[in-house]
Amino acid sequence: MRPVVVLSLICLVAATLLAGVNQLTIEPIKGAEKQLKMDALAEIFPFKVETVKISEENETVYYELLDGSGTLKGVGIETFTNLGYSGRINVLLAVSPEGTIYNYKVVYTKETPGLGSKLSSPKFKEQFKGKSMAPGFVWKVKKDQGDVDAITAATISSRAIIDALVRGLNLYEKKYK
Repeated sequence: MRPVVVLSLICLVAATLLAGVNQLTIEPIKGAEKQLKMDALAEIFPFKVETVKISEENETVYYELLDGSGTLKGVGIETFTNLGYSGRINVLLAVSPEGTIYNYKVVYTKETPGLGSKLSSPKFKEQFKGKSMAPGFVWKVKKDQGDVDAITAATISSRAIIDALVRGLNLYEKKYK
């Protein structure tokens, strides 16, 4: 009977310590995650990020970037796709007030190392800058009679990024147009 009491006390102390450490780290972790998002926004917008208004709608997070007078300069949208070769790809999309793409950043992917990282290469990303949902640009890889140069040996991943960007632009149009 004595070993049961000793083990129970050890478990109680361990559980209490874990709960305490969890409570102590919740806020620092949230702060670090927020700072990572702000750094990513600064990376994908072509101007200095001054004021950010964050809103969430239907599980989508929007970052409205405002200048000193409160004028909208751009919108960051957390978008995603489940069509990646290895599953989900999360993207932070930067959109101008006119609804065109400034840039994007892949924030989560399990794509094949080496190939998946090319989704963030300047050469691949450049073909999306200034594009919108307006007619004239076909949001498909060239192999599928579209306008996007797919990454060699990563056509599925290229299609997935297109899906994430189109999803993000559609969310933008739905909310801001």
